[in-house]
Amino acid sequence: MVGGLAIALSGRGVKVTGSDAYQFPPMPEALRKAGISVRGSWRAANVPRRVEAIVTGAGIARGNEEYEEALDRGVPVWNTTAFLEHYFLRDSPRNFVVAGTKGKTTTTAMLAWILRQAGLNPDYLIGGQVRGDWERLRLRGAGVTVLEGDEYWCAPGDPVPKFFRYHARDLVITNVGYDHHDIFPTRNDYEDAFRKVVDLVPGQGSLTLNADDPGAMALLGRTITPALAVGFSRRADRRIAGLRAGLSKTEFRLHQTPFRLELGGTMNVCNAALAAVASGRMGVSLADAATALAAFPGVEGRQELLARAGQTTVYQDDAYLPMAVKGLLEAIRQRHRRQRLVFFFVPRYTGGRDEWCQRELPDCMLEADVAVVASALEPMVPSRPFDHRLLCRELRRRGLDAHPVLTITKMARLAERLCRPGDVVVISLCLGADAYAREIMSAVIPP
Repeated sequence: MVGGLAIALSGRGVKVTGSDAYQFPPMPEALRKAGISVRGSWRAANVPRRVEAIVTGAGIARGNEEYEEALDRGVPVWNTTAFLEHYFLRDSPRNFVVAGTKGKTTTTAMLAWILRQAGLNPDYLIGGQVRGDWERLRLRGAGVTVLEGDEYWCAPGDPVPKFFRYHARDLVITNVGYDHHDIFPTRNDYEDAFRKVVDLVPGQGSLTLNADDPGAMALLGRTITPALAVGFSRRADRRIAGLRAGLSKTEFRLHQTPFRLELGGTMNVCNAALAAVASGRMGVSLADAATALAAFPGVEGRQELLARAGQTTVYQDDAYLPMAVKGLLEAIRQRHRRQRLVFFFVPRYTGGRDEWCQRELPDCMLEADVAVVASALEPMVPSRPFDHRLLCRELRRRGLDAHPVLTITKMARLAERLCRPGDVVVISLCLGADAYAREIMSAVIPP
């Protein structure tokens, strides 16, 4: 988010420089194109002699050389969320916030896309890169802002969920599961953040909830804010029906209006329906929303087609939570019903062997035929770490051919041995692991 803010400020004529020891594509190239110089390490000397403010990412804390230099010199230091709130969001007439455990990036992008196609040209903050020439963050005083509402804290010294500071007038909830064990010790702590953000929406605002998700529907009726439930469920006020999935498109009806997407999967159908209904708060008809979404190109890193050779196809995604893994594999299976599906997976943020990821992941991976699972990546290693070998044993008990590997680096070698011509390969590793994904791809489809 801080990179997107840098580009947006630069576009408004602000002189911006920066530092980042961990630079992941595509942001370095995007910053370079915007004329923003970024140093590859944090040093006190990087802080300009004449500077009006320092804006930090969520991971910067005391002890960072530049942070300490700014404090010593009395330079104002903002975390990104607080800066956005103070200078842009607090006085914005209409803020749409899309929150949820999964699906919020795609739903935010869809909503911004619909409003833009309708001629409203909203400002927006999207946690991923929409395919094409879209910026991740646009700040031009449009009067309408669409924001991806992250529940993670603003910064170590500001441990408030980011979406509390977005001043939502219209709130969309895609689902409520459990994530970010490092800052939400229990599921109830996590769910409480969503209860509180709902309580912040004004009575003249709106709520749009996923009718198929129990966590989202538990928020219904908490306040006097008007709410609409959207989904396949009979409880839905705006119901999805007639789902048909093909290799290149997905069709469905929403409140009797036909929709067509280039994206696959039930989760993306729900995302599209939520975005379409939310856009109605700005007067956009379902028919116009459907026309807009038919041309929506998707978000990079979500069901990303990496390569195809004959019937062999390789996709990349960032799914790691059980509900996201289930949605991803179901979407790929809908498009490739008769081919063998091989899944390369690194679990993340599991909470350890005693938590729900260990219990739920096996049943969420059943659409795969073969699974290769590496040991989990955790921000904080629990006392009883996630057991990827146990996961593979549970998968084999359910009929999958499952292979545990200790590290991500061993996956490409196994891919060369396991994969066959005509397979559909799905790779979900971790942020910054694009090089390993390309190694697996090259093993499956040699250059």
